[in-house]
Amino acid sequence: MEPARDLTDSAQNRAVLSAADALLAGRTPVEENPSVLAEARAAARSRRLLTAALGEEPVRLSVVFAMYGETGRMVPRSEHPHGEDFCREKVRQLDWLTADLPTVTWNLIACDDGCPDRPSSAEKLRQIIATEGYPDRGHRSVTVIELAAVIAGENPLQTPVSPAFDALSSTAQSRKGGSVLAAMAAAIDQGPASGRHIVAYTDADLSANLAQLGSLAAPILEGAAAGLGQRYGMDDAVLVNQHGPSTEPQSTGGKPDKLIILFRHFVRALLIPDLAHVLDTQAGFKAFDAAALVPVLPELSSFNETFDVELLIQLAKRTGAAGLATVPMVFTEDFAATNFPSVDPGRRHLAMIEQVVELHDRLVAPVRPATGEAAALLALLRDLSLADYVRLIELLQERDEGDPTLFDRRWAVADLRAAIGR
Repeated sequence: MEPARDLTDSAQNRAVLSAADALLAGRTPVEENPSVLAEARAAARSRRLLTAALGEEPVRLSVVFAMYGETGRMVPRSEHPHGEDFCREKVRQLDWLTADLPTVTWNLIACDDGCPDRPSSAEKLRQIIATEGYPDRGHRSVTVIELAAVIAGENPLQTPVSPAFDALSSTAQSRKGGSVLAAMAAAIDQGPASGRHIVAYTDADLSANLAQLGSLAAPILEGAAAGLGQRYGMDDAVLVNQHGPSTEPQSTGGKPDKLIILFRHFVRALLIPDLAHVLDTQAGFKAFDAAALVPVLPELSSFNETFDVELLIQLAKRTGAAGLATVPMVFTEDFAATNFPSVDPGRRHLAMIEQVVELHDRLVAPVRPATGEAAALLALLRDLSLADYVRLIELLQERDEGDPTLFDRRWAVADLRAAIGR
């Protein structure tokens, strides 16, 4: 039995939901693919958690995602080798999750982040929406906005994002974050007149099955400000790659970029203590209480790879770290058409470290100045060149053999300095 999960295989995508149906009914699924079964178990758990958390008031689930160069992945595999038919599949997943739950409705909003394809991602998705007859408002609606039009004032948002967002002059300044935040604001604009409203964001691809959204929504319905999907680092989190599903310690321990991930978490935990329990801040599957988002959006000014870290910091300032619930998820790594494929230490990984330092300086230091090891780490990172960073990660990789610790791992700053001759 092939263990891998093929996101372009429509039969596999449907098999996940069929196997989840069997699990919910107390039957043994006929499916044998371990990756499909892992995803099915997560979907079944999600449905149970959502059902248990519902009360009498209505709930709207809004899901947003950014698009850049997605015209290949949004069509079926018969039309493109990387085709996942992701819009139709996302609709199918949300329909499955909310079936026979009359108090729950959902909608999808996609934001084109300046896609260079011709036709663009926005144009192609609008064609699919027209073909399928999805409504443009309300339950089961699928809508498209374009960041360029929002920036130009051609498609103004009723819910403001932030003064920093208003200062954007082109989509090139967004780096995905601007599109996600604009789509979140649009989701709030389209929110229900009454009841609970949960706004989630995901990636355009099918790496995170939206049938799992119930697991993220449940803690919010029970009082949390956010439900944060975690691909690794906790029980029931499953990471699927070309070899099939893995859990800890293998899901992190077996990754070629393991030390990049662990070092980034070490930096984040030391410099941003409120996020120390969020092991996987970069996972593209997070949900938020819309009411908690409204006062936070105007504070945001980061639109790069760590835009959501700023969002989490601002939320934690209002709700406390306990308001950020971490939730295990099944995530399939989809490197076929990714925009961030490198697993070797490089400029973009160092940039993420630098962004954490910038967020610390701007948002944490004014109320909680760094002391001790945190201050020493800051001093090291401020002068860290790309060559120093690459050498440091490579040395940590060399010394990694036999060390079983993962996200609990900490390094003495003096040892890090010595390792790179600083």
